[in-house]
Amino acid sequence: MVRSRVNTLIVEELASRYRGIRNCMVVNYQGVDALHANELRKGLREKKINLEVVKDTLANLAFKEIGSVEAVGFFSGPSAIVSGTDDPVALVRTLVEWTKKVPALKIKGGLLEGRAISSQEVEKLSKLPPRPVLYAQIATLLKAPVSRLATILAAPLQNLRGALEAVKDKKEKESSSKPETASKPETASKPETGG
Repeated sequence: MVRSRVNTLIVEELASRYRGIRNCMVVNYQGVDALHANELRKGLREKKINLEVVKDTLANLAFKEIGSVEAVGFFSGPSAIVSGTDDPVALVRTLVEWTKKVPALKIKGGLLEGRAISSQEVEKLSKLPPRPVLYAQIATLLKAPVSRLATILAAPLQNLRGALEAVKDKKEKESSSKPETASKPETASKPETGG
């Protein structure tokens, strides 16, 4: 009786903690020794990422309660929930880096923007550039057509400017050549003949 009440409280606590979380990963925690566990927790904490070891049956109940039924399949065996950053790519990338350092740590899947993703999708996601780099790439892609349009629109003006400068240069040459002809001495007048 007491045990079921404690389990109910744990499920309620897990449900309240993860109800608003849209990005979290579930990892297999079995076989992670104490030394690696401490390093992992410390490394994740430095990046403001939390790791919480959970009992799979209680986690399943909690995630059913909050409506994330897709995530229920990830909780089998010793599991931990990894969450805590607004950037899902940073969360995934950090976790994938740790699976290379701690081979016993295996990603089972997770929630990305509230949608369940598999461990294969997590691996693909980890190869994406960080959010600021993606934003810069998108801005560059959006800027390129505008730049091309500006160049196309400016071309006739550049041509007009070139034509006007050519006319101006021609006029300047003509006006500078006219004074030269005016400054030439006139031919001597006819000599007077006696009469």
